[in-house]
Amino acid sequence: MRGEKDGTTRRGILGRALLLAGGVFGLGAAEAGARPLPLGLTAGRPQQLRLQGQNWQLRTPNRKPGELPVQGDQLTIFGELLDTSGTKIGEFYGTQAATLLPFGETPFAAAAVEMHTFNLEGGMLLGMGTSIEGAGTYAIAGGTGRYSGVRGSYTATQRPLQLRGDGTAEFTLDLIA
Repeated sequence: MRGEKDGTTRRGILGRALLLAGGVFGLGAAEAGARPLPLGLTAGRPQQLRLQGQNWQLRTPNRKPGELPVQGDQLTIFGELLDTSGTKIGEFYGTQAATLLPFGETPFAAAAVEMHTFNLEGGMLLGMGTSIEGAGTYAIAGGTGRYSGVRGSYTATQRPLQLRGDGTAEFTLDLIA
C-alpha cells in the first residue's frame, strides 16, 4: 500500500489526528482541573455573591475621626468580610481620592474615586469605581488565584465609623467566570 512506510496511510493519518485531538482535550481538562472556577461559578453564567462588612474603618492623614475629607484628600478604608451566615471569609482594603462633586450634583457626579481589594481564601478580587455618600457601583478589574479570569461588577454601601457610620458595609457582586 502507498505510504505504509512513511505513515501516510488513511489509517495512520486518522490515528495521528485522534491522538492529537485526545492530547488537546487532555490539556484542556488538565487546565480546567488545575484551576477550578471559584465559588461554584459556571463558565459564562453570572452568579451573585453577597458579602457583609464589619469593623469598617476610614483613615485620612491630617484629619480627625469624624472630620470630613476635603477635595484631593487620599483616604484608606478597610474592614473584615463576612458571608451571609456571619463567618469571616476575608478582608477588604481600599483607597479613595476625594473629588467631592467638582461639577455639582449631576447624574455623573462622584464624591470619591476608589480602588478595592477583596482578599479571600485562594486569591483576591480587584475592583474600581466611584461613590457618593458611601454608595457606588464598581467594575471588577481582575483577580488572582481562584479568581483569575473573573469579571463583572458590584454595588457597595460602606458606613465607616469615622464618618458617623455604624462600621458596616454590604457588597453585591455579579461575577462571571
